[in-house]
Amino acid sequence: MMQGQSLLPINVLTGFLGSGKTTLLNRWVNQPSMRNTLVVINEFGDIGLDHQLITHSDEQVVIEMSTGCLCCTLRGDLSRTLQEALDDIAAQDKPQPSRVVIETTGLAEPTSLLKLLMTDHWLAHRFKLDSVVCCVDAANGLATLDAHWESQQQIAVADKLLMTKTDLASEEGVSQLANQLAKLNPAAEQWQVINGELSADLLVGAGLYGGDTKGFQVEQWLKAGSYAVHQADTHPDAFSAPLNRSPLSTHPPGGSPHSDGINAFCFSVNELIEPDALESWLDILMSLMGDKMLRIKAIVHLTDREAPLALHGVQHIFHPPASLPANSVGDRVSRFVFITQNVAPDTVAELYNFFHSSKEVD
Repeated sequence: MMQGQSLLPINVLTGFLGSGKTTLLNRWVNQPSMRNTLVVINEFGDIGLDHQLITHSDEQVVIEMSTGCLCCTLRGDLSRTLQEALDDIAAQDKPQPSRVVIETTGLAEPTSLLKLLMTDHWLAHRFKLDSVVCCVDAANGLATLDAHWESQQQIAVADKLLMTKTDLASEEGVSQLANQLAKLNPAAEQWQVINGELSADLLVGAGLYGGDTKGFQVEQWLKAGSYAVHQADTHPDAFSAPLNRSPLSTHPPGGSPHSDGINAFCFSVNELIEPDALESWLDILMSLMGDKMLRIKAIVHLTDREAPLALHGVQHIFHPPASLPANSVGDRVSRFVFITQNVAPDTVAELYNFFHSSKEVD
């Protein structure tokens, strides 16, 4: 079981080429709230941070800003980069950072990084994902969505969406982009940004563990209520699990403009779930379509325990479940948030129905 409060939070900054990530970072590293933050820059990004901030060399170098923010460049292996950076900080007798910000390249699929945080032994025992923040170019965003799957995935898995360069786009264009972003990712907060002027505090606080507090923020993390609610018709003999859908979930795979078959939906189960049924259902989902499961979050109530569990998965990989306090949620309804590619909500429901019914027969 993960001890989330004691792990160092990681915030991932992603966004397609030209979306304004570097402009934003150049503003953020000079903000006082970034003090004692380690910023990891991928050296193959669009452009580096200002040369006075980052030294490019063959050696791992950690540069300290006047505000106390620390920066280094990502050279290949993330685990090795972070180990070397933390060792360098310790060797300079500086305080260990209180959080890490990682900027991805413009063509990165962030699911690869999220999986690494779960599967790399050294990383998984020292860091926790706090948020994925995605920059979207308001002037070219819709065209980029049409042309590049990477930009769709970056948006789909994000916790917060920053629409940049809104001063270069028409009001109608910004509105159309905002609507499309809401369809791709109904739960993500949206912010408009001009010239990178935005508080770095927006990076933090989207994780299950309440930022600088010791408590849990279950509702804010799951955001099940952000998804369009639609009661699915079910067979009278089927399980009593309402299926909540986003507007995109009614489109056939690949049938919605800009979506390339991305579905974002919440699936709810009103009754307590048998542990074996849950394990079998998730196993078959991951076996058959794990690469299409971009991100999964869930609060689950099982028959064999009083306390709920929090689940977080990316494609084939699930983080070890976190046990939550019994009073951290207001009911005993299990809720699963799925961000998928070409996986319809009905498929998820039918597979659950199969395993649930099988356990009842047993």
